Amino acid sequence: MLNDAIILKTKVTLLDGFETDFTASLFLPDTPAKSLFFCQPGGGNTKDYFNLGQAEDFDYSFASRMCGFGHAVMLMDHAGVGENKFDDSHPFFTPRQSVSFTAQALKEFFVHPEIADVKKIGTGHSMGGMMITLINSLMPFDGICLIGSNAGGLDWGLQEEDMKYIEQPEKLEKEMEAHVLRMFKAPFIDYESGGPSLESITFGAENEGAHALLMKVQSSLFSAGGYMSMIRGSFRPEVNKITMPLFMAAGEHDLGAPPEEAPKDYINAASIKFMELPGAGHNSFAFSAIESLCNAIDEWVGEVL
Repeated sequence: MLNDAIILKTKVTLLDGFETDFTASLFLPDTPAKSLFFCQPGGGNTKDYFNLGQAEDFDYSFASRMCGFGHAVMLMDHAGVGENKFDDSHPFFTPRQSVSFTAQALKEFFVHPEIADVKKIGTGHSMGGMMITLINSLMPFDGICLIGSNAGGLDWGLQEEDMKYIEQPEKLEKEMEAHVLRMFKAPFIDYESGGPSLESITFGAENEGAHALLMKVQSSLFSAGGYMSMIRGSFRPEVNKITMPLFMAAGEHDLGAPPEEAPKDYINAASIKFMELPGAGHNSFAFSAIESLCNAIDEWVGEVL
């Protein structure tokens, strides 16, 4: 059984000197932690994607499973989303600016006595993998774990005016706001009335119970994060700063680059372990494949860290 979360809170300074509280949930194992997984969700999900819970007598919680292996797990919403939502009047900010806010909080959270001295593994699902990659460029992790996430972009989702930003990260950073608002209409889009489809393997879950769990973690989409993650090469400089061991996993029915091509962009990683998850879609935690995935991640930590 998963222990109750320790709620961490600190002040963060946003753009124009605006201050707000940032929070995170820290789950600890019953014994001293072997390592810490710091987790960031994909677009349209809260941090609780990593703690979906149980359905139909099966544990779909990454946090529960990894704590069971003796690791600590920290979950944190993106700036402007979920528990870290703030006033809509705040100026537009890019993903790189967003992670600068997150890094402020992590400098406080990572000195918690239960985790201060353990290895820290940046863990992201989908868009959250890009955010972890950006955070890593500011405060390097000891390992990186990317699930349903890679640097290949989603060319099929782009319009002609977006294609000119492929492999042009500096140009995109300067001109991003206008294109985000063109595509998404607002800095944050409320998806609470929508969500995954049970009829879609790629975007759904393996059964009604798991689908219900996914629906509970739906939240607003950080539009700039969604946009940037779709553009191939948009965070190439940060990808090239991944020099630590890297674990990657993708569902058999995932989206983006074909699974076998996912690792090719991470040319400076100390090592890469890739795992395809049979039968799973993009929301791989909502499939029974989460069991073999968590087993493999625990083994990987023991091998490389």
